[in-house]
Amino acid sequence: MRFLAIGLFALAAPAFAQTGVYADLTAGRTSVSSKYVDDSNDISFGGAIGYQLNINLGFEIYTRSLSMNPFRGLLTEAGYYPDRHYGVAVLGTAPLGNKFSAYGRLGVGRTTMKSNRTSLADKRETDPAIGVGVRYDFNKTVAAELEATRLTKSDATLITAGVRFQF
Repeated sequence: MRFLAIGLFALAAPAFAQTGVYADLTAGRTSVSSKYVDDSNDISFGGAIGYQLNINLGFEIYTRSLSMNPFRGLLTEAGYYPDRHYGVAVLGTAPLGNKFSAYGRLGVGRTTMKSNRTSLADKRETDPAIGVGVRYDFNKTVAAELEATRLTKSDATLITAGVRFQF
């Protein structure tokens, strides 16, 4: 019976080692399907604070800058473009080996929609977010991530690389 308990604990130990609070810092490119902005893959920065409940499930609060370059001028049609997004997400993780894992993101947040005209006020919209990514753990506290995220209502796609710090 002792050997069974020791064996089960040994199998569960990696799950205990990867739980707790973490912080993410990301940078990447944003593209959008819009007639109001230049789709030149603008730079995006982001950050997150989360809690890894177990090896397969985590939750986070995040923010992303979208940094779009709007079309301006008298001949452009007046409209809105996404500028910043913040929200909450659930992350499901599947270990792929000793140091690699894949994860999926399902979240909802608020996207600030900026106007390309001074006569129109900016607005905020609720925007679902879905994403997939891979993570490589350098050690128990530092990991590198690569992720693709889609903001479904604002039609923005983010491709980001980041560093995750597990506390």
